[in-house]
Amino acid sequence: MARGKNEGPRQVELIGPYAGVFTYTTGAALTLLGPILGLTGDGWADGLCAGVFTFPIGLALVASTYEWRRAERRFQTVGVPGTGEVLSVNEIHPGGENPDTADLTIRITGPTLDSFTAECTLDNHSGLTRGHTFNLMVDPTDNSFAIGFDHLFPQGDDEEDPQKD
Repeated sequence: MARGKNEGPRQVELIGPYAGVFTYTTGAALTLLGPILGLTGDGWADGLCAGVFTFPIGLALVASTYEWRRAERRFQTVGVPGTGEVLSVNEIHPGGENPDTADLTIRITGPTLDSFTAECTLDNHSGLTRGHTFNLMVDPTDNSFAIGFDHLFPQGDDEEDPQKD
């Protein structure tokens, strides 16, 4: 998807291959639930009632998963490690039974990046204060960034174990 030159940095969501398989499977199951109930139930009314709700949810989940996986593959290819520093905690949204989320303004820096500021949202924000830093990945072509995916960071050179001799 092409972005305009004047668009600012944005936070993207990524999921790994195992989560991708799970969400694709769940989306397919939700999409097919109505027709399956229609064929195996007492009539098409059974499938229609269920399908009216599950079909659009399943399609939306499959489409979202496609975007998450596409972004993850792009970050695997062109992503560079960066550091996010909290400049301000703008708002905290209570999550009820889910974790609270915080809207933050962060400064993103990295050895191969020009510094820039961005707005982002983080779950499990407890302890986040001004000056807190965390790792993230940045696509330098459009300054999109992903937080919390340490598996994307290149591993350091495997040095020989000195006790191995």
